[in-house]
Amino acid sequence: MRSDADATMRTADKRLEGECVMKPAERNVVNEQSEHYRYQPTNSGAKVFLYPEWLGSYRYVAGYRLNRGPLDNFLLFFIRSGRFGIDIPGRDRIVAHAGDFVLIDCYEPQSYEALADSEVLWIHFNGISARMYYDFISERAGNVFSTANSQFAVNRLRRIGEGFREGTRMSEPLMSRYLTDILTECAGSGDDAPEGESAHQYAMEDVQDFIVANLAQPLTNDELANMACMSRGYFIKEFRRATGLTPHAFLVKARMDAAKRLLARTDDSLKRICAKCGFSSPSAFCLAFRNAEGMTPLEYRRSVRG
Repeated sequence: MRSDADATMRTADKRLEGECVMKPAERNVVNEQSEHYRYQPTNSGAKVFLYPEWLGSYRYVAGYRLNRGPLDNFLLFFIRSGRFGIDIPGRDRIVAHAGDFVLIDCYEPQSYEALADSEVLWIHFNGISARMYYDFISERAGNVFSTANSQFAVNRLRRIGEGFREGTRMSEPLMSRYLTDILTECAGSGDDAPEGESAHQYAMEDVQDFIVANLAQPLTNDELANMACMSRGYFIKEFRRATGLTPHAFLVKARMDAAKRLLARTDDSLKRICAKCGFSSPSAFCLAFRNAEGMTPLEYRRSVRG
């Protein structure tokens, strides 16, 4: 959620692993805890897909205020903590609280302010169907709303941002799919979740996917809980309800399953398999494998290959 869109906006650029992480220099924005990214789609991507133009995560101090003229895009932001006052032309002020999404037509002038210290995830987006999504969502839910499964949309939004931050930006089709997922979730209402379905189903599915895709990383319950926008204790409870396993047990099982696939399908050394799957050493891997499978990794490789 940038305070200006033209050349007068003051930023400090910082280079990280192939991506330009831009740090704000705006009044009442905490520079050290805020960052944003710019993106320009390819010509073909702009004709076919939804795409981000600016996105980021900002921490605001109460009193931050933006008054801005028209931009050629739409803004969606999620308030992780705090409270905002939203002023839309021709309407009374709307107050948005933690857990709310805010959708703004930036083709019109925009005005909003932080009513309390706040943390916000935001994205300026555009594309062939952007106007249709805006019209549908704003007519059905208004400009400030909550969703049945907000974690699902928030995690999609975070995934897009993480790609820029880590220098592994998603392809345009995948970014478009994630934006479509986000806007489709926003197009629903708080009553759309099937009866009896966990409100955190999508968040748990996203965490499982993240674990499987990052087996070599030293994942912690705190990191995974933060991804799901939950407290640590509540996250562990919800994860166990969704999978039947604790996050740690799920991670160990996923690492073991991946190691078994590599043993069966490749000639990778035990050291290389350990590195790929997140085991601390070949000896630790062999001990864990024997405890789980009743044989050593090399015995398993010979058995499945005949």
